[in-house]
Amino acid sequence: GYLDSTGKNQVITLPYFNPLPDSLAARKDTVHRVKKSLEKSFHLTHKQKLEAIRSFQMDTGFALMTLNAFSKGHLRHFFQKTFRTLRKSGQKNLVIDIRANGGGDINKYVLLTKFLRKTPFRVADSAYSVSRNFAPYTRYLTSGFFANIGLRFLTHRESDGKYHFRYWERHTFRPKRKNHFNGHLYLLTNGLTFSAATLFCNAVKGQDNVTLVGEETGGGWYGNSGIIIPEIKLPHTGLRVRLPFFRIVQYHHIGVKGTGVMPDVYIGPRYEDLIRGVDTKMEWVKRHIRKSSLVQN
Repeated sequence: GYLDSTGKNQVITLPYFNPLPDSLAARKDTVHRVKKSLEKSFHLTHKQKLEAIRSFQMDTGFALMTLNAFSKGHLRHFFQKTFRTLRKSGQKNLVIDIRANGGGDINKYVLLTKFLRKTPFRVADSAYSVSRNFAPYTRYLTSGFFANIGLRFLTHRESDGKYHFRYWERHTFRPKRKNHFNGHLYLLTNGLTFSAATLFCNAVKGQDNVTLVGEETGGGWYGNSGIIIPEIKLPHTGLRVRLPFFRIVQYHHIGVKGTGVMPDVYIGPRYEDLIRGVDTKMEWVKRHIRKSSLVQN
């Protein structure tokens, strides 16, 4: 079913899809040809691969950081270089786009938060698992043996019977003094903002110089799951899946479940802008920065 150009409901029946003959030789040949075609079409340089994960650019009146993951991309060096550049330039408006950020390494989100948050913070009110190892399924996990050793030393059983990761619950992180950004931060979010990116949103939301713009995050505001996310290979099908091992309740979390981090300014998608290729959220930020600059002047 679909709506036609006049707005009327229409129905169309699609023909049955007849795949290639289900033979090993045919499948191998198809996979080989598709792989070669993709490699030819999507061959990227090392620089292009990094910029697909994170990028930074200075624009008129603001700086833009696009951060599509909290993993890979040499983020530690990238953050240090970026905030050094911001300090030297004297730029007072920073936009961080995490609309395609599905999360990653908690340490990387903590590092970014240190450059932006004004007060000390922790990662979680609680971070725990229901087991201290992956037995009896260790043999199905990538590096399961070493993961068990790590869990043995990193978790402690508390009175609730759960195994808590005390470091993330008790360690207090302090803001950086060198190259700390004290200007106004605009954080772009939407439904594809998950996991560590949601933890980051919670860590900076409510600060007087931070404005979250866009849509509710996909990751939970009360908490989510992660820290250790092992890859499991199912024994019969060979299918590989990844399942988070720890439950995380956010530091200073909200009192209700079932919602993502809410933006301070809601800017939803508009089909007219999508058709015209207009970034509605970014355009709002640009207009707001221009208006703020006029008021200050």
